[in-house]
Amino acid sequence: MEISRAGVRNAEFLLSESNGERSRELILIPAGQGILPAGTLLKADNIKAVDGADAVKVLYGQVDTGEDDEGLDVKGTAVARDAEVHGELLGWAGDTTSDEKLLAAISLAESGIVIRWTTKPIASNTAHHLQFVQVPIAGEAGEATGPVVAHINDVFGALVNGSSASVTLAKASGTGTITGGGAKAAVNGVVTWDAVTFSAAGTYTLGVTASGLTSATSDPIEITAAA
Repeated sequence: MEISRAGVRNAEFLLSESNGERSRELILIPAGQGILPAGTLLKADNIKAVDGADAVKVLYGQVDTGEDDEGLDVKGTAVARDAEVHGELLGWAGDTTSDEKLLAAISLAESGIVIRWTTKPIASNTAHHLQFVQVPIAGEAGEATGPVVAHINDVFGALVNGSSASVTLAKASGTGTITGGGAKAAVNGVVTWDAVTFSAAGTYTLGVTASGLTSATSDPIEITAAA
């Protein structure tokens, strides 16, 4: 994803910072990243944060790092803490999504850098990962236990209400087998398996998977021998 080079002047994105330039720090930027404009988001290692999720600082002024990644590091200045920045004037790539911008805002906030928006991006509520929200903690071999409930969430952890994706429940670990799992369609982002039966005593974990989504594994479930 290429960095947009639309002309942002040095620190034009900066709305406020701490007294005495405490917000800034001198940094060494690894070579081979090309021209990084003012407002480029950087990770802790001073590599550009491509999707924003690992952004912890903002480049103060444009830096040419060259094209040779074996070249010498280049000196620069970054806004690294306790500042407010203009969201629309940061060095976003042209294909940066609203979700990526919001993730960058969350990441930068951990450094005390607050993004202010003229028009705040709107989360897409696109399905991203699965999450167990209800799993039995114990049961008896051969006896049905449950229910097991999983949610389809977006990248921010919010339920994707419109999702009807197919989600599969299966044993992730344990000595025996399970019945009652398998594939089910989500209803408004929620998938419920009413009852699951474990064939033998032992410690189990369950897993849920769905095409294109990050899977999830449950906490351990302790199954005792049948009475």
